Amino acid sequence: MSEDRSATAAAHHSNIASGPPGRAGVLVGLPRLGPLVELCGRDPACLVARVDRTGADFSLHDTGPRRDAGHVEGDARWPVHRTASADWSERHFRLKVENTWEHTAGEIARALETAFEETGADPAVLAGDPRERQAVHARLPEAVRAVTVTSDHGGRAPGSDSVPLERDVDRARREHLSRRTEEALDGFRAGRVGTDRPTDAVEGVPALVEAAREHRIGTLLLRPGGSDLHREVRVGATPDRIAERRTDAQYLGESEPVSARADGALLRSAAATAADVLVLPPADAEDADTEELPVGGLGALLRWSYEQP
Repeated sequence: MSEDRSATAAAHHSNIASGPPGRAGVLVGLPRLGPLVELCGRDPACLVARVDRTGADFSLHDTGPRRDAGHVEGDARWPVHRTASADWSERHFRLKVENTWEHTAGEIARALETAFEETGADPAVLAGDPRERQAVHARLPEAVRAVTVTSDHGGRAPGSDSVPLERDVDRARREHLSRRTEEALDGFRAGRVGTDRPTDAVEGVPALVEAAREHRIGTLLLRPGGSDLHREVRVGATPDRIAERRTDAQYLGESEPVSARADGALLRSAAATAADVLVLPPADAEDADTEELPVGGLGALLRWSYEQP
């Protein structure tokens, strides 16, 4: 999910443009997407839901200022506060109140799922009323619940935003990225095997170019500073028209193919085929294991196993 989604969204802007009037279809090259993807890819967006027993407010925390992401209110026709009386009618009233809380939790969970999908967030944080956030968390779809954590800080009341909540949000973002990277590298290491059986991962420009042509890239792995990122490839008018050399004209469909950086061409292809993009730690980072990182800085997990020639 966002480091993936942010990178993929950025790559959507990499379509080859047409030339000046009278020269429709002239190729003008690809923009430099690598720096933008590196900036967004290591800082995933987080959806924060501040909940209470009447509703929730959503906001998106990413590289820029916090943005409003909507809100939801429970049914105002039903009571939301309990009484302490032991009278039968009061007990009946308290039951209605608890049913209202449960109903509101379901409404919040559905709204949170929608906001999660619409914002392209990666992790989510539930803050506010302890009982309500627990009830909301239990009602989330499994895929969203798996990336949602709770915070004991913050709430819906004015002035309830707090430094501890922001720290919880930052921690959720870091931990999500760490898990996502670890999972991807585990899959890459396991899939990067010899030629004696089908492989689930590839590295290096030639193999990646071939996988991009065949729409086999499931997750594109990009390591900043890798030597292959700036290698020259040739591209045509559509994202799957990509070749390592200009002489591979059968793959390009162009009499005058354009020269492009390998990272830009592969990011363009990833966007067109809805592949994920994951920015890995630089080779000199403290947590980087150079033996697990793709050689040259470019690798991919494939959508299906591939029998190498």
